[in-house]
Amino acid sequence: MPPLRSLIPSLGAVCALFALLGMPASAANEDVARVDILTKGGAPKLALRLVEQMQGLQIGTPDWYDWERRRLKIYKTQEMWDAVSLRIGNLPPEVPAEFRRWAFTFAAEARLSANDPESARRYLRQLIWNEDVDAAQQAQWRRLVIRSYLTENNLTDAQAALLRYQQEFRARSDVWQVLHAEILLRAGSNKRAFEVLAGAQSFEARLMRLLAGLRAEIYSAKRVWQQASKLAGALGSHPATQRHAWTLVAQAAAHGGDLATRVDALERALAVAPDGRPEKLFPLTPDELWQSYDRLAESLGNRARLVVGQDRAWLHAAEGYKKNKPHYMRALYVSLMRHGQDGPVRDYVHQQFAESLLAQGYAETLQTLYLQADRYRNLEDVPGVVRYRLADKALAAFDIQLAARLMRGLDQPPEQEDPDLWNLRRARVLVYAGQYAAAVQLLRDILDNKPKLDVALAERLLQVIFDLQAVERDSDALALLASVYQRVDNERMRREILYWQAESRNALGQYFEAAEFYFRSATFGGLNGEDPWGHTARFHAAAALARGGSTEDARGVYVQLLKSTADPKRRATIERSIQQLWLQRDHATTP
Repeated sequence: MPPLRSLIPSLGAVCALFALLGMPASAANEDVARVDILTKGGAPKLALRLVEQMQGLQIGTPDWYDWERRRLKIYKTQEMWDAVSLRIGNLPPEVPAEFRRWAFTFAAEARLSANDPESARRYLRQLIWNEDVDAAQQAQWRRLVIRSYLTENNLTDAQAALLRYQQEFRARSDVWQVLHAEILLRAGSNKRAFEVLAGAQSFEARLMRLLAGLRAEIYSAKRVWQQASKLAGALGSHPATQRHAWTLVAQAAAHGGDLATRVDALERALAVAPDGRPEKLFPLTPDELWQSYDRLAESLGNRARLVVGQDRAWLHAAEGYKKNKPHYMRALYVSLMRHGQDGPVRDYVHQQFAESLLAQGYAETLQTLYLQADRYRNLEDVPGVVRYRLADKALAAFDIQLAARLMRGLDQPPEQEDPDLWNLRRARVLVYAGQYAAAVQLLRDILDNKPKLDVALAERLLQVIFDLQAVERDSDALALLASVYQRVDNERMRREILYWQAESRNALGQYFEAAEFYFRSATFGGLNGEDPWGHTARFHAAAALARGGSTEDARGVYVQLLKSTADPKRRATIERSIQQLWLQRDHATTP
């Protein structure tokens, strides 16, 4: 088996993250894939460090500009708006005009995302005065100016900018119609917006025309929610617009007094993650869904003559809708969450509510309801049965930071899960989230309660200790390795643990102690160190001796290895190491 640190690249947490998520380490071979997985995994600092390594300092190469774009996109996904501005504000003077235009456009969009329209316009002013670009690029910048005014709800300037845009570019496209209609709708000119959108065929334009028709009472509420539902079904590849479509269905259903359709639409809308853009025309909050559940449950309860406090009757009624109308069932579950008299029943309905949403593919809805609504202001208020499921979702989405938050304080494992394995899982997540002390304490707690370790549990413990080594927590790793060594009665594992102890001592600069442990591993159990494991351990012992300045001892080990090594590649490696020792000695003795 090769040494641990030879398996871990300069950003060891990459492989650790893949291991956590059950992904093959080979998936991290491509540098871009490594950056993406780190960003998704909630480790943007590591991702940016990798970008630094890959990008280098040689400005002017295509690779440099590709990595710069990726760097800025990481800043944007992590909402590091000030970092975007600082980086673009300090672009080297030799950056070509084309890239600078792209960067300033990116910065303007970022400032809009940061709700800073004035700063966005500062970038756009510098771009718009450039006469060396085509009309399409100028039109894009003008539209961003209009968006900036809409962001700050300055409808007067937005209207003026729109008229100027129309005059300069003779705008007749769907893009112009949508912009114009948005200004009119936000100003309350619903009928005029309906007229402006006549003939527009884009999904967004058709959706806004339905909204204008609903507000102006040109269309009935039922027609709007039926047409918007059809649009939503066709928008699978346009998630942001699909979210707006389901929100419009919910608005129309509220207008028409259809509680069931409203609940169904809100569940579907919240199942689509927002894209970060303002949703002025299609506002949506999780509390709207909680309130709609309450109203639907009240209506269903009255219809069935259910009495508050009769938990079993409500539960029976809820589960009668499980097959055909699961959103009815969830509404009745919500009523039990709030008004149920029986604690176990409340826990049960929270769990069933969560499982039901997940079964329909509404994981985002579940997360939004419990983590972003006023109904659950504090994470501690979220029932444990739900937090377990949300933690699973966070891990599946590479959101390690959220998973760590959700798992904090959940000392008891989910039902039917082994407590030790649960705590190991928690410890591993905490390592990836950078909460090293808490992770180490969990591992110590497991070991303190185990005078003896079976091989399976010991191997799982070692995997988390390897993660600590990967993030250079070698002092903690050493203490834990010693505890595992004392508790495991398996010769193979003990030999390996001696090696991992040597690795951590080597990383800490304890070179002579590291060499001793490498030798102990090589010769464990009375072996002579001539097997492949022993050869590897002795080779690293020699390297540790050399780092510690004991070059003669290191040379002696290398020479012994050379005598018993037939493989040409390994011999070449050993010979190079001996040559390096001569150079090291000559350098040390040169006056």
